[in-house]
Amino acid sequence: MAITASREFQTIGVLTTLCAALAAPHASAAVPASALESAKTIQVQETLLIPNQAQKLVPLYQISVRIAKPGKIRIDLAHVTAGAGAPKHSSYFVTDGKTAHEYNGPSNQFVTSDAPAPGTPVQSQAYNIAAVDSILNPNDKPDARAGVKRTSTPDTLDGHKLTLITDAYPPRPGRGGAPVTFIEKKWTDAKTGLPYRLAAYAKQGAKLTVMQQLNFTSWTLNKAIPAAQFAWAPPAGAKEYSEPKLLTAGAVAPDFTATAPDGTPVKLSDYKGKIVVLDFWATWCGPCQASMPHLQHVYDQVKDKNVAVLGVCVWDDKDAYTKWLADKKGVYSFPTAFDPAAKGPQSIAGALYHVSGIPTQYIIDKDGKVSATTVGYDDGDHQLEDALGKLGVTVPIAPKTADAK
Repeated sequence: MAITASREFQTIGVLTTLCAALAAPHASAAVPASALESAKTIQVQETLLIPNQAQKLVPLYQISVRIAKPGKIRIDLAHVTAGAGAPKHSSYFVTDGKTAHEYNGPSNQFVTSDAPAPGTPVQSQAYNIAAVDSILNPNDKPDARAGVKRTSTPDTLDGHKLTLITDAYPPRPGRGGAPVTFIEKKWTDAKTGLPYRLAAYAKQGAKLTVMQQLNFTSWTLNKAIPAAQFAWAPPAGAKEYSEPKLLTAGAVAPDFTATAPDGTPVKLSDYKGKIVVLDFWATWCGPCQASMPHLQHVYDQVKDKNVAVLGVCVWDDKDAYTKWLADKKGVYSFPTAFDPAAKGPQSIAGALYHVSGIPTQYIIDKDGKVSATTVGYDDGDHQLEDALGKLGVTVPIAPKTADAK
């Protein structure tokens, strides 16, 4: 299931966008064998931090992970802080090794799927946010297909002697022509090999931007975990989630009026005769923010090809949108607008376009009809490029920044 966030069903998540500048060379450090490899049970507390508008890291989720090998896993996420308009919630993922369930607190809905299979991508955002693959596969190899270069160096954080593993991705084109360097950094205890921190940054020119940080604390290995921790029972009144029925291909895209940053009205009909990429997002929506570098990449490629991109901020506060514009000035150049319905029921996304999860994109052809839709965002996703290609617009696919966590 793709990353989405909505009032009805919010799959919890901030996509791990793995970006950074390659650290200066240091002496090579040996990577210790991890105690996680032989552990039969694993318990750990985590904190996910993301930057606020001042680029200061603040906690977003407190995370509890319990694992009983070979296949039992439980992940609990509790929301700590959020921007204006963000929902408060607790959610969890649990599997008994046969069937998996992911529950969303604010919507009181859940999804059911097969248990994660070793070596295959897991369609659970709680699982990915908690970096469970890094726990189950502590000595994973770098992705050679993506051209990743790995270095290992000694380091010290908070007085702890650590090994820093840096995975550097090839530079990719960035806005304004300056390349962006992508890197994931993973600190592990120099003796036990237990993960201490995962962090991601972006560097373009001299500007270094922190993307997110995951801190690991309170490791407990080989302590019995009650079987009840991995049992599933739907919470009171919980309903199984079903995919929203968006407008189908060929349907006429409803016209609407949103508000541009300068206060002027923006209508879909203003783009008559152009292909339109209509992106619904919110400032509080982590997956939306994670998808925006990709949307910027597409915009840079199509803005001179009779294709319009419009990001409409929905289910949000106007003040939060105004602050977002100020914070992202010079970062994103694709046009945006604010839904005047704000968090009211008659939103453009919900009332007109039947959207229940964001980010959601509608690709609208030159005749004003829906050509395709995309819901959610995964690192390396190229649904938008594929949809534009079917309308005769070729867009080079941006390289994947990292394996989804």
